[in-house]
Amino acid sequence: MQRRQTKGFEPFIGQHCETVATGSLLNALGVRLTEPVLFGLGEALGFIMLNLRSLPLPFVGGRSKPFALTEALCRNLKLECTANETASKQKAWAVIEAPLARGNPVGLQLDCFHLEYFSQPVHFAGHFVAAYALDEREVSLVDTAQQGSLQRVSRASLEKARFAKGPMAARARSWTIEGPVRALDVRGAVGKAIRANAKSYLAPQFKGASFLGIQKLADSLPHWQALAPNPQPDLELVALLMERAGTGGALFRNFYRDFLAQAPEWLGKSAVLADARSLFADAAGGWTEVAALIDDSARTGENAPLVQAAARCRQIAELEITAMKKLVSL
Repeated sequence: MQRRQTKGFEPFIGQHCETVATGSLLNALGVRLTEPVLFGLGEALGFIMLNLRSLPLPFVGGRSKPFALTEALCRNLKLECTANETASKQKAWAVIEAPLARGNPVGLQLDCFHLEYFSQPVHFAGHFVAAYALDEREVSLVDTAQQGSLQRVSRASLEKARFAKGPMAARARSWTIEGPVRALDVRGAVGKAIRANAKSYLAPQFKGASFLGIQKLADSLPHWQALAPNPQPDLELVALLMERAGTGGALFRNFYRDFLAQAPEWLGKSAVLADARSLFADAAGGWTEVAALIDDSARTGENAPLVQAAARCRQIAELEITAMKKLVSL
C-alpha cells in the first residue's frame, strides 16, 4: 500500500485531546485559533462525575461530553463537520484512507489504553487523536503535548482502540471538516458560544453534571479513603487524571479564563467578561488545590484533606455559578 499522507501538514500542539485533534483538522484548512478559543467556541466548559467500572473511584471531567465540543465549534463557525460511526472494520479503515488520499487529516475517537506510546495506559474511550498519514503497517497521529504530539501506532493497535467498548465509547467515530474559511464570522460565533455555554451550565441535564456534579463530588470526597479498594494508588490516579492528564481540574478553567481574556478582540472590552474571567481564574486555582489535597490524602492516608477538598469544591461551584449568570446575558 502506498503511504497516504496530508501534504504540508501542520499539527496543532496543545494540552487537550479533542481541541488538539480538531485544531489539527482546522490547521489544514488554514484556520488558526488558540486552544482556549477553540475550547470556548466549542461551548465545552462543564463538569461531569461518573462511576465507571474501569476506574476504582468516580471519573471527574471538566467539560462537555465527548465530541460535543467539535460539533458546537463547527456549528458556531458554520463549518461542515462530516462524522462517521460504523461497526464494520473495513468501512472504518475506508473512512480514514479516503480523506488522507485527498490530503485531508481525519479526527478519531478511541480508547487510549491500546495506543502503544501511552506510558501509563488507562481505559478511557473518550480520547481523541488526528490521523495524518498511514501505510500498510502503521498510522501517524497527533496527540496532546503530554503524549509527545506526533506519534505512530500499528494498524492493529489503532483498530483495537477504535473498536473498544465501554463508557464514553463511540463506534469507531471519525470526522473531517470542510467549509468556506474566508467567510468565518468569529465575532458572532464568540458571543453566541459564550451565551450558549452559560445557559447549558446553569441548566444541568442530570445530577452528576455542571454545578450539581461539583456539589455531588463534594458530598462524595470525604468517603474516598473508605471507598477506594487501594487508597494510595487509587487516589493518586484521580489526582493525576484531574490535574495533569487533560480530563478536568484546572486545565479547562484556565482555558475558559484565557478564552474570556481573548474575547474582547472580537466583542470589545466588557466588565462582564472581565468579572467572569477573574471568577474562572479563582476556580482554576481551586481545582489545583482540590487535586493537591486528594494527592495529599493518598500519600498520608488521612481523611482530613478530602474534607478540605470537599469544602473547596462547594466554593468552586458558587464561583462558577456566579460567572455563568453574568455571561448568560452578555
